[in-house]
Amino acid sequence: MDFIERFLLQSLGESFFKIGFCFLLIFLAAFSFDSQPIFADFQKDFAGYMNDWNRKRDLASRYLLDAERALKDGDDLLACAIQQKASKYGIEATESLIKAIKINGSTDDFDNLEAGLNKWREIGASC
Repeated sequence: MDFIERFLLQSLGESFFKIGFCFLLIFLAAFSFDSQPIFADFQKDFAGYMNDWNRKRDLASRYLLDAERALKDGDDLLACAIQQKASKYGIEATESLIKAIKINGSTDDFDNLEAGLNKWREIGASC
């Protein structure tokens, strides 16, 4: 091999080494970032939707009981207004549950949840 061929091979070898080293640095940098914040956001969103579900489901249940009492007391107008509030919170609760389930990666039982949403809508519209 003459001098030029050795120089070219050496230069190319150094270039490939530098490129490989750069790729290695990029690879290490990409995986050195902490994935915890992404997971924390996931947990926060999921927990938030589940808390919303629990809170609004409880409110909807209480409003339904209050509407039943008002109806027993003969106040149809008040019962209807309270029932519509129950419907609103029931719909919002179910929608939060659907979002939490989607975040969790499950797609099972959406038919039941849709049926529940429709039931809450019927409750609100029946007045």
